[in-house]
Amino acid sequence: MILRIRPVYAALAFLAIFSVSTVLRAQVTATAPATTLPQYQQRFDVYGGYSYSHFNPGPGKGVSAINLNGWNGDLTAWFKQLFGLEFSIRGYYGTIIVPPNAYNVTTSNMSEHLFMVGPNFRIVRKQNYAAGGHVLLGAADGSFDEGFKNSGAQPYQVGIYNNKVAFGAAVGGWADYNINQKWAVRATADWLPTHYGFSTQNEFAGTVGVVYKIGYLK
Repeated sequence: MILRIRPVYAALAFLAIFSVSTVLRAQVTATAPATTLPQYQQRFDVYGGYSYSHFNPGPGKGVSAINLNGWNGDLTAWFKQLFGLEFSIRGYYGTIIVPPNAYNVTTSNMSEHLFMVGPNFRIVRKQNYAAGGHVLLGAADGSFDEGFKNSGAQPYQVGIYNNKVAFGAAVGGWADYNINQKWAVRATADWLPTHYGFSTQNEFAGTVGVVYKIGYLK
């Protein structure tokens, strides 16, 4: 009987030792520092690409939201692999469809330029891809009066915003696909609040472009 029980005890002891060693190995793996990948050892990310925004150019009745196309240029200075400071410049351009009015203005070209700065967080770091988010604050320079210059009217008279340098911000996320250690393809999506006139505009903005990484993060 004893000879029959001993193999059972031996098997249980082996299972217990194996389980403990597995748990300890998992704990060591979980607490070990993340592998330093060469893709994330550069000091600066230089980013440029195409940008899109959906924007409502005025609070007036009959003023329709329009699609804007443009460009985006960013520079991020990384202090750590997970945290950096981002500087962003964006330009958007489109044509406003002006509501019927007594001034015979039917359309007006508009432009919007944003200058922003804020923290950038690289949350996910993998061999082939990375993802993160940013919170950028700054100014938005909006020009809406191109079609009104010879009409004798101002944009506000037909429900369009007047030219203004206003508050601007971008809150959103980004994702990179790493081509190699120096180059990546990036896509971003942002909530882009601005404050022309006496109201807040809630724009959606997206960009796609390329990243070039330079310098060395010590």
